[in-house]
Amino acid sequence: MATRKKTGFRISFDSPITLIFVILCVIFGILSKFFPEFQSFLTCPTSASGENPFNFKSVTDYFRLLLYPLGVLDWNILTSNLVFILLLCPKIEEKFGKGILSLLILITVLFSVVVCVCFSSTVMVGSSGIVCMLFILSFYCSIDKKEIPLSYILLALIYFSTQLISVFTTNSLEPFCHFAGALIGSLVGILSLGNKN
Repeated sequence: MATRKKTGFRISFDSPITLIFVILCVIFGILSKFFPEFQSFLTCPTSASGENPFNFKSVTDYFRLLLYPLGVLDWNILTSNLVFILLLCPKIEEKFGKGILSLLILITVLFSVVVCVCFSSTVMVGSSGIVCMLFILSFYCSIDKKEIPLSYILLALIYFSTQLISVFTTNSLEPFCHFAGALIGSLVGILSLGNKN
């Protein structure tokens, strides 16, 4: 008797770190929508002269330092960030591995936090720093292959131009905080990739 070939398909959990991060952002975003007071828990504290100074004695403030990438003040920004993450992160996760990618995200977050707490007078929210790091690493990986897709260049131009515009329209140091963390995170990633090769 001939056996029937299975024609069904399955959905694969292909990039665990990417998908878990995106799902958490959506969950926390929904919680913030229905419980506005929860949003303050997802904002990075500021410098001593800022609108929400970091309190070294507050346990809550230490959690806020790590959880701010999951926060959302504007759903349009959250949506665009998640789209960029879903486009860029799986390839980076495949290239570096889950452990290294998790470490790079953590380093990016921590260095962004240091800049924000030391210099910024406005709170920092969202995953823009992580997106920026992914762009830099993707650019480096493209150079390593000796070709840069035009679609990627256009995508990067759109993203970074919106970030620059927000600097002048909001008069905030937040984009610089994100970018500083992204530079450090990307540098560590490039060095780790060099050692691996």
